[in-house]
This record gives sequence, C-alpha cells and structure tokens, in this order.
Amino acid sequence: MLFAATSKSFKENSKVVELLFIKIKNELFNRITSVIDFLFFYLKLHSVKPYSFPGNQLGIIYLGENLPPRIARMYKWLRRKYAINGVLVCAQNGYNSKFVEMEFDSVYLFRNKWHLYGILQKINGANLIHAFGPKSYYPDMARQFMPLTKFVYDMQDVLGIYFGLNTDIRWFQKEFPHEKNCLQFADGLVSHGLEPIPAYRVYGIKEKRNRLFFPLFCDDDRFCDNVHKLSDGFHVVYAGEIQNSNRDKKQFGNIQFDDLIDELSHQKIHFHVYPSPSTNPLLYNQYLEVANTNPYFHLEKSVAQSELSKELSKYHYGIIPFFKSTSGQSNDKYKYSTALKLFNFIEAGIPTICSEDIEFQAWILKRNYAGFSISQEDVKTLGAKLNSIDYTAIQRNLIRNRPRLSLANNIHSLYKFYNRILQ
Repeated sequence: MLFAATSKSFKENSKVVELLFIKIKNELFNRITSVIDFLFFYLKLHSVKPYSFPGNQLGIIYLGENLPPRIARMYKWLRRKYAINGVLVCAQNGYNSKFVEMEFDSVYLFRNKWHLYGILQKINGANLIHAFGPKSYYPDMARQFMPLTKFVYDMQDVLGIYFGLNTDIRWFQKEFPHEKNCLQFADGLVSHGLEPIPAYRVYGIKEKRNRLFFPLFCDDDRFCDNVHKLSDGFHVVYAGEIQNSNRDKKQFGNIQFDDLIDELSHQKIHFHVYPSPSTNPLLYNQYLEVANTNPYFHLEKSVAQSELSKELSKYHYGIIPFFKSTSGQSNDKYKYSTALKLFNFIEAGIPTICSEDIEFQAWILKRNYAGFSISQEDVKTLGAKLNSIDYTAIQRNLIRNRPRLSLANNIHSLYKFYNRILQ
C-alpha cells in the first residue's frame, strides 16, 4: 500500500513538473522570439503574406490570444448571409483547428507582440477589429497599434469578476489593466452573457452605450433530432474543461468531478465526459484511471466542434454541474456567466441538467423549455428525478423551441451592430 501511494504521488508530481516545464518553455520561446521579431519589425523584414480586403465588402479582423469555438461559428453564418470577409489573427499557442468549422479568408498565427504588429502591417483595408477574450493583452496591443480602425471587444469570461481585483493569481493581475482598457476604450462591446454588468462596476468605468447582448446561440447546421439513445440506464454527458483534483480548488473546484462521479455511480447513472480540445490531457489524466475501474464513468476523446452535437445526441441529458460551494469564484461569476456547452446540448436535442447556482444559464433553460435546474443537494437523488420525468415530452418541447435560439435567426443583429459601429 505504501509503495502504491508513493508511486501515485510520484506520478502526480512528475505531471506537475511537466506542466511547469511547458510553461517555462513557452515563456522562453516568447522572450527569445520577441527580440528577433522586434528587429524584424523595425527593419521591415517580416516575411508575412500581404492581404487586402475587397473594397466592396465588409472587412473584419477577428483577433485574440486563445481561439474560442464561438468565433468561427458566428463568422460562418455572417458570411453565409452577408457580403463580408474575415481574417483570423490568433496566437500560435492559442489556435486550435478543432474550433474552426470553415475557412476564414486568411489565417495568421503570431508568436508575440512584435510578430503581431508585423502581421497587422500587412493587412490592408480592414473596417473593424472584432477582438475576443478572455485574455486581453493582445487585443489591447492591437487596439493601440491600429487606433484608426474601429475596435469591438467580444466578452464571454471577464477575468475581473472571477475573484475580484485583489486576487493573488499573477497572470490575472497582468491581464487586469488590459481588460479594463478593452472595456473602457472599445468602440463597441459584444457580450454573450451578462458579465459586463458587474465588470463595469468592478473596474469603476462608465458603461458602453454601444453594447450588443448576443448569446452564444445554436448552430443550425448541428441540429440533431430523435437520435437513438444508449439503452442501459440513464446516460448523462458533460463537454468542456476538466481538471485533476490536486489543482487549486479555489480556481478549479467546479470542474473537478471526483465527488460527482461517486454520486452518479452510486445511483447507477452513466457519466460521460468530453474534455475540451483546448485542455492539455496532463490536466485531467487522473480520470483515465477512474474510467478504467468504474463502469459508470466514461472519459471520451475530445472531438471537433463540428462533430460534437452528433456525439452528444447519443446521451439522454447534458449536465452543467457548477455549484458555488465547490470553488472560490465570486457570486457575480456564478450569477451572470454563460457557456457554449449549454447551446451544444440544445443543438444535440438533449435536455440539460443545470446547477441552479448559475442563474443566467438556468434562466435560459427555463425560458426555452430546454431542461431543468437542480441544487447540489439534489444530485444525491437525481436518479429518482430522472425516472419521474416524461422524457419524450421534455425533448419535444426543446426541439420545438430551439429555432429561436439559432444563429441563422439571430445573426442579423450582429451584422447590424457592426454597421452601427462603423457609422
């Protein structure tokens, strides 16, 4: 037993060291290439392929550090319905091909700030920058580098409201000034949830008049109906970020699923997890061992956004199990946040079981007949509740109400917002 415990501890420590090595390697790469790209920028030696937007179409640069799936989903429907050209400019370390459902007119991947500047110099005729967070450093640099180009900031997760501005998380502290700048100086703000409401209060800045509430919405291309379900009991699925239990619970407690796995397994409810493609497997490797020994827990392979709804449709329910008591995140974060997984579940045609603590998302479910909310205590009796539900009726209501949450039926508001900013 002592040897087994020591071996497990050694494995966990080796993974921590490996993650630390990756961080150090990335930081060294950034610093070394920054020196080189600084010289290239001032000597105009960057070998970047030029791009010019057509003069008869709206030209938009989609720019940020870590690419979220929502950007490609929105752009696909914009381009399908309107005369628009989009170029993606993303950090090399933050780009994930599984989040790109169609080709942008061009894609540029930058190494550091100076490489970003070199790329932006080669893009001509842009009407607008649509920058995306939550990291704000590079969007803020682009905003300052191109002061004559209209700048829209796209907010889903506002770092300033996770733990407040006095948090001891160092990378948060580095991001706060840039997040404040983007909120304060953007020509317009696109918000997928309600987090800008407390964000303006936290940063002590005036609210933007040019603000568009644009929920993440569903991709009509991914709608699934009446797909055959697994038949050996209830199957509940989660798609998104997941973390090992040895990481800081204040930050990651609501995506550490040890207790949830035990509760669901005890009730013989199958629990399937699809880790986000952007999450390093080292951050959730412990769940592989759980899946090998627990017949009710299944760690699935990450899939591309274009394949996700079809995968999810095999199960009976999606679940968003974010409860206040499991992490140190603020009440504002729980109350106002939103997540794409909610809309992925709706696309898949499966009802969602949602924590009542994430109030805005629970409200969306209730308003659109797309599932139901539970307390943390309710998890212990979830099996009995599932047995009492008329599943056919709840799924039928979801599918009937789904079109009003579709991107095809709502993308016009984003296009009109762009034109309002440009006017």
